[in-house]
Amino acid sequence: MNKKPYNNFDVVTDDRGVTTVTLDVPGRPLNILNREVMSELDQIVHELENSTAEVKLVIFQSGKESGFLAGADVNAIAEIESASHAMRVIESGQTLFQRIEWLSMPTMAVIHGPCLGGGLELALACKYRVARDNSSTKIGLPEIKLGLIPGWGGTQRLPRIVGLGNALPLILTGKHLNAGDALKIGLVDVAIKPDHWEQKLPSFIDDALHENVAGPSSRRPLWQRALESTSLGRSIIFRMTGRSIASKVKHYPALSAALRAVRLGYEKGPDGFLCERNEFVDLLATPTCRNLLGLFFSRERARSLSTWSAEIGSAVHETPIRTVGVVGAGAMGAGIGQLAAVRGYDVVMKEINDEAAQAGRKRIEKLVDDFARRKDWDSQQRSDLLAKVSYSCDDASLASCDLVVEAVVEREDIKDQVFATLDKVVQNSAILASNTSSLSVTRMAAATKRPKQVAGLHFFNPVHRMELVEVVKAADTDDATITRLVAFVKALGKTPIVTSDSPGFLVNRVLFPYLGEAVLMVAEGHDVAKMDKQVKRFGMPMGPLQLLDQVGIDVAAHVAGSLDGILPGVAPVVEKLQSMVEKGHLGRKAGTGFYRYRKGKRGDAADIPFADAAAKPADLGNDFLEDSLTAIQRRLVYPMLAEAVRCHEEGIVKEPWAIDLAMVLGTGFAPHRGGPLHVIDSIGLAQVTGNLNRLSEKLGDRFAPPKQLVEMSNRGESFFGEGDTTQQYASSS
Repeated sequence: MNKKPYNNFDVVTDDRGVTTVTLDVPGRPLNILNREVMSELDQIVHELENSTAEVKLVIFQSGKESGFLAGADVNAIAEIESASHAMRVIESGQTLFQRIEWLSMPTMAVIHGPCLGGGLELALACKYRVARDNSSTKIGLPEIKLGLIPGWGGTQRLPRIVGLGNALPLILTGKHLNAGDALKIGLVDVAIKPDHWEQKLPSFIDDALHENVAGPSSRRPLWQRALESTSLGRSIIFRMTGRSIASKVKHYPALSAALRAVRLGYEKGPDGFLCERNEFVDLLATPTCRNLLGLFFSRERARSLSTWSAEIGSAVHETPIRTVGVVGAGAMGAGIGQLAAVRGYDVVMKEINDEAAQAGRKRIEKLVDDFARRKDWDSQQRSDLLAKVSYSCDDASLASCDLVVEAVVEREDIKDQVFATLDKVVQNSAILASNTSSLSVTRMAAATKRPKQVAGLHFFNPVHRMELVEVVKAADTDDATITRLVAFVKALGKTPIVTSDSPGFLVNRVLFPYLGEAVLMVAEGHDVAKMDKQVKRFGMPMGPLQLLDQVGIDVAAHVAGSLDGILPGVAPVVEKLQSMVEKGHLGRKAGTGFYRYRKGKRGDAADIPFADAAAKPADLGNDFLEDSLTAIQRRLVYPMLAEAVRCHEEGIVKEPWAIDLAMVLGTGFAPHRGGPLHVIDSIGLAQVTGNLNRLSEKLGDRFAPPKQLVEMSNRGESFFGEGDTTQQYASSS
């Protein structure tokens, strides 16, 4: 087979008859499957189908060091215009990959870096798969996270290759595997360490050329193969899986769709591919899918420097951040320091004395140990990471830092003192940032002579898990500083949202009315567990009272105090939370909060100091406009909806999409609903306004609808315009 000129591929056949198909999509950091790539791949497969016996083995690989294949172009998915268009796209992809599977010569996918979605589906169509065994290799089918299912044969081939019990969790969670774990379940035939790559890959290719490779199914335990080989065994697995997802399918229909496609593939063979196509097309039109696609593009937009500042090039390249200082090595400070070290920064941890510094060292060592265990690192890699972090009690140790993050106790006087000291110590180009969750960054900046280079970096706890970071622009913070901080947050693997400097910033500001209302409802006699259960049914990861216990009642009381005067009805909530603090009912960390905890596990509702056991919740009546919410859900969710509008009205965050994204990433706000402003659009602005007025009449001014909401409702407007906004996101990302 002769070399052919392609825009995205390089195709070469050597004298052994090995044809290497190398994908390198121009102008893209990662390879994707778009229309042009699929068209050229179709041509290549056609050539292979018609080649003579000179081709003995076909290898599909990436020409990019960044990875194999990130999957289908999500922009192209969002731009699908109709069900018939979607059906053509899915059917053509299925057919192309089927032709690869049916090629007369053996095929091999050589995987490194991301091999996700359509990339894995291409690899599954090959006879052999080999993966580079390092931390960057990620193999999986993440479509479920977009409200979709794999559409190019993933639901059919993956179970056949790795077994039903291994495939279903991958398909239904969207999680990815490293090369070692993929080898354990038979997803790849061999996993090769980078140091042995140049030696062992050619050896494996030679084995494949002579068809001397054991099939991956041989690695599955005998009991598993026996169970899955019978219709009764498979029926048991499908039934158990169906029960495990039953509570989620209402909000995430892709779960049951994937299960149906997999099951039909076992029961009726080729009909499984037809089911996969039909289910994908149906899911694409669901609100869940459109909202999850919208969040995907919002995340991409948030991670673009140009979204937040016009000063992109000079700020980042002329004054890069290389060394990070962290003042305070408590839970948050240690988390920030460990994350920065993992991402390649040199880190200086500064504490008030040796005892505190050693305590911080232990926290970071534990975080590093946990990280190394997850990544299967050896002792040398662990030592190298720990060596990037130094500890000191001397302010002068921070002198060469490019960024210093303050993470000390939430007291204005102490923070002012810290910033005044740092200003005198660090180099002139350094940025000073606070990890405060509620205090004024502008006030802290006033304690320095560099207010343009002072901002907030509000991480969420736990730092290594929570994706959102609020980048707080104080009164005098300049664009260059914001650009450098956004770039830093992105380099940490997090998603930045730039907010103005206002009490609670965005997430806490929107979240607190919801938490506060839950506290007031407990005082009225509402059942704690019932309230939390109702909110989980709405789609939140946990109820408001469980969340308060997780955060800590003392922390919640502090944040509430900072919002007093900004939000109506805060004082009674502060009083009730403070009564719990005085009793030592601090939540999970103390063993008692709104619930009792035993060895960290939640039990029954606790005796709450301010709750009146004899109280009976007032009946608010049923004269509300239809919004598909229960009475409890309405009373708890509407305060968040209203406060999200006020934050937009006040310019805390200027763009509606950014408000929704922040609430989903920062609080777990029901992702399938798209965020609070999307919820308002889906219910209807007039209905939300009317129901807020009714709640205000019955419960007080804290439910008064925001002025902007009333005006938009009167004009017949919505926050995201007609229909879905994913195509708008796609075109701008």
